[in-house]
Amino acid sequence: MFLTMAKFETKNLIREKMTMVMLFWPLILGGLGKYLIDSGVVEGPAMGVVTIMFALLAGFAYGAMSGFSLLDDRDDQVFASIAISPLSLKLYIWFKVLFVYVLAVLAGFFMIWFTRAFYMAPGEILLISALSAMQVPIAAFLINAYANNKVEGFVTMKATGFLLLFPVGGFFFLDTREWLFALAPAHWATKAVQFSILRPLIDAGLVKMNLNFYQYLGLGFLYNLLLIAAAYRVFQKKNNL
Repeated sequence: MFLTMAKFETKNLIREKMTMVMLFWPLILGGLGKYLIDSGVVEGPAMGVVTIMFALLAGFAYGAMSGFSLLDDRDDQVFASIAISPLSLKLYIWFKVLFVYVLAVLAGFFMIWFTRAFYMAPGEILLISALSAMQVPIAAFLINAYANNKVEGFVTMKATGFLLLFPVGGFFFLDTREWLFALAPAHWATKAVQFSILRPLIDAGLVKMNLNFYQYLGLGFLYNLLLIAAAYRVFQKKNNL
């Protein structure tokens, strides 16, 4: 059953030009970032900012893609059809979101690994990608909680897009001021990446951060799970599920 649903979801994602663009543009940006770094256009601290942006973009872009896919289903009355079928509507919704989440994890891993702005173990890249990709269900549920069509969905996506600026801002602070940016879902992945970048200086005692790599990840996963639960509750309430 899940294999059939996966094939159906893949067809849904590639049939619309908007979701097709969202599917591939983070990967295209990853290639562009690789070129800029290898050619020396981007170097020094800017390489860290580029890597952080790549870690964030996959989660946000794929979250928007998942949100628009759910909007398509609502427009096509797919929800109504599934509600009277043996398949659970909640299972269907969560499968769609988790399917895109996996794509976001893979895309995030590829972009960070491919750019090679600095060394990070594959396991660490996977953890960063998994945490950043948790933006997918948050964005998907919020878009479908406050939008009834694609136009409203696009407005909602742009309204939530400013949260991408918060983690980048937090990159410039290592003291308590970083917590001013901690409300953004991707803040924690950003700081974990920053810890990896600064690890040689931290180990040498030249730089201090408030938490270590795994503490940022652990709190980030917990915080994002709470946000997902809250976003899903709002989504359920708005859609009478």
